[in-house]
Amino acid sequence: MTLGFIGTLSAYIIVAVLLLSLNVAPRWSWWVKATSIVVTSAFFIVTYYSIIDIMGWPVKDDMPERFQLHWARIIEPDKLLNTPGAIFLWVEELDDQNIPYGIPRAFRLPYTVPLDNGVNDALDMISNGQDVGGTAQDYDEEEQLEDGEEVDPFAELPEDVEGQGYADADELKIEDMVLQFQELELVVLPVKGAGG
Repeated sequence: MTLGFIGTLSAYIIVAVLLLSLNVAPRWSWWVKATSIVVTSAFFIVTYYSIIDIMGWPVKDDMPERFQLHWARIIEPDKLLNTPGAIFLWVEELDDQNIPYGIPRAFRLPYTVPLDNGVNDALDMISNGQDVGGTAQDYDEEEQLEDGEEVDPFAELPEDVEGQGYADADELKIEDMVLQFQELELVVLPVKGAGG
């Protein structure tokens, strides 16, 4: 079950219990009834924000470690409207044999110039008929230690002009995650036995 489903279910159960208890014991004092109205109203807000995760809106959750990229939408920052921009990826999780499982999900990532370039390269590959796979790995700077010195795996990569990330389209650092896009290897299925 997803967090959105659990939040929605919990909110409706609490609303039902509150309404039932107010009908069973109508002689409660005014402050009990006022508190129940406030709690019920708060859970309507919880319901509103929880249900977004199950309506198909892009999520900001962690991406799967291995995935197939189906398509993407890039919205560049707009200085006139003061919007930061975003990159939306439509991906499907892959197993060890590059076989998709689960359902495709839409993810929202913050806009950076290198990610824009990397995603555009991946979209070009998709437009040319290639399947594009990717990996998303956590990047924790505190774990990147060697002999007491911090090791930056991106030190050799040139920064982009605007300082928004790294210019290598094959290996992209987005917040605390490193993305890679590459052509998806063909799925090797086991040979079927002779029927008999």
